[in-house]
Amino acid sequence: MFDQARWAPRMKELEEQIASESAAVRQQMPPQTVRYGKSDDEVLDIFAPPGARDAPVMIFIHGGAWIRSTKDDASFAAPVFARRGVVYVAVNYSSLATVRMPEIAEQCARAIEWVVRNVSGHGGSPERIFVCGHSAGAHLSGCMLATDWRARGLAAKVIRGALLLSGLYELRPVVLSSRRSYVHLDDAEVDALSPMRHLSRISSPVTIVSADQDTPEFKRQSRVFADALDAMGLLTAHHVLFNANHFEEALQLGREDSEVVRSARRMMSL
Repeated sequence: MFDQARWAPRMKELEEQIASESAAVRQQMPPQTVRYGKSDDEVLDIFAPPGARDAPVMIFIHGGAWIRSTKDDASFAAPVFARRGVVYVAVNYSSLATVRMPEIAEQCARAIEWVVRNVSGHGGSPERIFVCGHSAGAHLSGCMLATDWRARGLAAKVIRGALLLSGLYELRPVVLSSRRSYVHLDDAEVDALSPMRHLSRISSPVTIVSADQDTPEFKRQSRVFADALDAMGLLTAHHVLFNANHFEEALQLGREDSEVVRSARRMMSL
């Protein structure tokens, strides 16, 4: 249920396409790369439209099973947002090969905190922060929705909306799967890092996206999380992309006319 290669035969080709499109974007519109934390991994890319001022901000947290990919592989979606006057921020974080998952979640929180405190200097509005993530990045985005920002000296509601693509919102099945070979969490950490267990902390509207050719467990988790958010009045939509697998879904974020991008525009009132 967690081995995407079994369900997406073109997985390697699609990941290479994402990386290739991202590299082309970075060459055509080089981002400003800044450090948000102390480690070398704690950097983020800022793609700001020319003349941006008080612009909405989309923070993207990449996927890769918490062990693959970097911010460099998230550049492919930048033009779609920049053309609409949005400051696009791609967050980098450490791999589970070098740190544990609680530290990864903390890095993402530090990144968002940095954006809130500094994005005005890059043309963005700290009052219009949105978050998007795919796969492991959607899980981490869910953790950010449940973060106590007041404890970090910020407003209670830092994130105005979230777009989550095929995330994992309950980690107990993950630590029972083959991923337990590198996902090492005790019971308290599974609880702390499962957004599904902290619904009372979530107050921002959320759009859920899933792919019809994804694994049954990924689809189930999207459906259950969406149903819970719907019951709370926080679900803006749950879109199922037909004839798409886990990686084809991610590519839709870079396609101007896709349902994923239309959902992002609606969320940001563009």
